[in-house]
Amino acid sequence: MKMSVNLKFRTVTGNFIKGLSGHRCLRIEPYSLFRWNSKITDMFKIGDVKSAQKVFDEMPLKNVVTWNCMISGYIENGMVCEAKDVFDSMPVRNVVSWTSMLSGYAKNGQLEEARRLFETATNKNVACWNSMVSAYLRNGKIEEARVLFDAMPLKNDISCAMMIKGYFKCGAVDEAEALFDKASTRDLLLWNSMLAGYCEAKNVEKAFGLFRRMLKRDVSSWTCMMNGFIKVGEVERGRRLFDEMPVKDTVAWTVMINGYLDRGRIEPAKELFDQMPKKDIVAWNSMLRGYVHNGRLDEGFEFFTRMPKRSIVSWNLMLLGYLHQEDTVKARNFFDRMPKKDETSWNTMISGHRNEEALVLYVEMLSNGFRPNQGTLTAVITICGVLAAQSWGKAMHVFIIKTGHESDGMGMSSLISMYSKCGFIDDASSVFQSMPKRDTVAWNAMIVARAHHYSAREALRLFRSMIDSGCQPDHATFLILLTACAHSGLVVDGWKHLELMKRWDMVPKPEHCAAMVDLLGRLGLFVEAAELANKLPSDIPVYAWESLLSACNIHGNYEVHNLVAEKLSGNRPLEVEMSVLQSNLYAARKMWKAAAQIRAKLRDNRSKKEVGCSWIEVNGSVSCFSYNDKSHMRSEEICVELERLSILIEEVLSS
Repeated sequence: MKMSVNLKFRTVTGNFIKGLSGHRCLRIEPYSLFRWNSKITDMFKIGDVKSAQKVFDEMPLKNVVTWNCMISGYIENGMVCEAKDVFDSMPVRNVVSWTSMLSGYAKNGQLEEARRLFETATNKNVACWNSMVSAYLRNGKIEEARVLFDAMPLKNDISCAMMIKGYFKCGAVDEAEALFDKASTRDLLLWNSMLAGYCEAKNVEKAFGLFRRMLKRDVSSWTCMMNGFIKVGEVERGRRLFDEMPVKDTVAWTVMINGYLDRGRIEPAKELFDQMPKKDIVAWNSMLRGYVHNGRLDEGFEFFTRMPKRSIVSWNLMLLGYLHQEDTVKARNFFDRMPKKDETSWNTMISGHRNEEALVLYVEMLSNGFRPNQGTLTAVITICGVLAAQSWGKAMHVFIIKTGHESDGMGMSSLISMYSKCGFIDDASSVFQSMPKRDTVAWNAMIVARAHHYSAREALRLFRSMIDSGCQPDHATFLILLTACAHSGLVVDGWKHLELMKRWDMVPKPEHCAAMVDLLGRLGLFVEAAELANKLPSDIPVYAWESLLSACNIHGNYEVHNLVAEKLSGNRPLEVEMSVLQSNLYAARKMWKAAAQIRAKLRDNRSKKEVGCSWIEVNGSVSCFSYNDKSHMRSEEICVELERLSILIEEVLSS
């Protein structure tokens, strides 16, 4: 990467931290109070905190809404302390002031501060109580939420609905049912909350039983039940319910269309779309998304051109389609033609590049006055990890701190991964320890870091700490653990953690079983590996077969090689890497004809194994290297130095 780009990044980032595009001079016209308040809100939305503060300071007249706009704006930008200063300075507070401040603390995981503020409120109405209960629920503190809920002097339907939702979220279905049964009056909101809970838990039979018991249903009830069927793959049951609906709104139509599209069924989705009496932009975009996500980009582009109205979402979907096909040239041309761009447009472009161009795009984004959001920061930090660009990653870390994004769990988790991939495990640990609230993603990132830099034993110890902290593991957690066990040969621990998934009602996916196949194969346990592989579906990840074939080659087990080759032959065309492995195994067995046939097929298809490469960052510039590559401008110096190091190593080994 050119140094000029790196310097421009530092300059633009520095300018951005001082103010989005420098400090704008605002001419304040004598707007109505409503317009002044709206201007403050708009400034906060684009992250221009200084300009919002300037408008507030220059206002000749303020009402309680003005002060609340400042509180909400600071909270949305992660500046809770500043929000509290405004709250403390308010001449008069209303219920919105209290609930906004409580929600701000809850959003940032500061429950003790939220509770202290709640206790200072003199006239607590039901909205204040609901906000504090919601704060506990948002942070997974279901027991504390229930204690406060029981202490409420007055409850409304929202109070009960929140608790029911909270119980379903943490898997306490019995508690949700008990609360519902005890409710003195059950209005439609409460019934719909139970219905949504069952559907989210994918317990559609209980949901449908409840649905049939409902004396009154609205369009939300029907749509929720229909969506519940669709989520568990029972699309036709969802369709029958859709056809029975007495009244359908655009949301119901769109949910049914998406149900088909999510399963790649474009034709029935398009047929339903054509029947839709009134199509809004959401419905049009849903159909476009179906074409894009199912790889039918030509049809998608034709549909895009026929849209009566296109939103920024429409343009972003087409942009995503080009990047999914790795056609960065078309994507860039399309991007440049977009009449309007938003943060998602830039994030899509950045995420779509897995090389230095992503960092160049980030600099360009800042230069155009756009404010990076959670998606931007995560994408850029991820690229820094992929490129091992530690200095860029460090600059992003500073940016996160100075712009108050330290409460962004995804961004901080990305930092952990970035530092780990760059070899700075202590920095990764420091970021992890500094997080006030560690979610599953953060724990997963740190477990991966420990596995890579220390050992699988360290990763397993950290997993136990994760469980002790009350954090719930997910499928990714167990895949990380099984992969770590495979690389360290911990077969007993591998089986143990595969079985442990049942404790959290998780069914192992093909990826988990593939990791176990890899583990067994590495240890030469081919009988167990073959038995497990035979139980897996045909869409087992390709790397599982690669690892098993590689293990066959290492251990010389040609019987299992025959079984794997036979299973693969009827499934799908072999990947290039796997074809090379197959050829090598046949050659090792002196089966020259079979090896030659595979090589000939590769030549006929003009297939080549992708050359591996490595890279290093020096002074902000990333240099890539691959086998037999001498394109680097300093390749002669590098070769001389490598020769010197080789001689030095040989001398040390021979001494």
